Amino acid sequence: MPIEVGRPACRAVAASAPSELAWVVNLLAQTAAYAEPALAELDSTLIPGIRRLREPTLQRTTKLWNDGVAGCPELLHVAELAGAVLDSDLERLFEWLVKPRATQLEHRASLTESDSDWRAITTRVRRLVRSSAARRAYREMLAGVWRLASGPWDREGRVAVAEACRAWKAKLDSGEKLEALMPPRHPLSRADESGLDDLFDRLPEFDLSPLYFCLSGGLVVDLRDHVHIAVPASDLLPVRKTRDAMFVAGRMRVLSEVTRVRILLQLLTSPAGAVEISRVLDLSQPTVSGHLKVLREAGLIQPKRFGGRSVMVASRRRIERLIEDARGTIARWD
Repeated sequence: MPIEVGRPACRAVAASAPSELAWVVNLLAQTAAYAEPALAELDSTLIPGIRRLREPTLQRTTKLWNDGVAGCPELLHVAELAGAVLDSDLERLFEWLVKPRATQLEHRASLTESDSDWRAITTRVRRLVRSSAARRAYREMLAGVWRLASGPWDREGRVAVAEACRAWKAKLDSGEKLEALMPPRHPLSRADESGLDDLFDRLPEFDLSPLYFCLSGGLVVDLRDHVHIAVPASDLLPVRKTRDAMFVAGRMRVLSEVTRVRILLQLLTSPAGAVEISRVLDLSQPTVSGHLKVLREAGLIQPKRFGGRSVMVASRRRIERLIEDARGTIARWD
């Protein structure tokens, strides 16, 4: 059956225990600011006690890889080599870590990872293939996390994910566009900003796994001949109300200060540096610098050089995305 241009074909909608594990381990081994509050949320709801594994997991992954790349971006690629990505348990993944097949990842660039991260991923996988000691340490680290997560997964997770699979399959079968179905903070909901806008031109097939332990965002991974997409199994858990309220408030805080919005409007009209903005708007330079810092951290402006002159440029697209993220988050509760 020919694949319609611009409309990716769904290979399967299924549970993925390796993706569940990858999501949790990534939070434990991640140094980004989002990891700690996300872990706190998991600890207080679905996996009590998971936060106590954060420091040991960080230490283990640092000792094992020591490559400066946070998290565990290699795990789903290992699961793919084991033929286990869409397994509802971890038996085949752990079997591969005992005795891997002599195989390695392709050398072509990844469509979902930066060049530097992809080099780190391929190096990690190569080491796991070649070193029984590395596999043993890796397996012990994963098993320690799964011992805590497997109880909630077996008691409630499997059922919740099975229900979510049926709901997602019905949505996809109805012909709705994949991008339109993504939750507000999923990487595919902002594909134009994350460099994924032409992903399905290169890899027109995907599989999709709702994740019980994913309470926000999701995953999109180039698995060489198709794309693996992970989404939250439920976006209406009671705990999400607090998190969504905090997210919307944080988004809107950027636009809640009159002077900051004046500066943003000025930059939409004419890119300028801090000194010029201070003069045009009759503001002190420290005041302007403080507001520029907030706008830049929110991704609404960025510095550019024009000849020998450095100015701040506002992004209309990112302003619209900020407002849309807040609107979409509120709309899910309607």
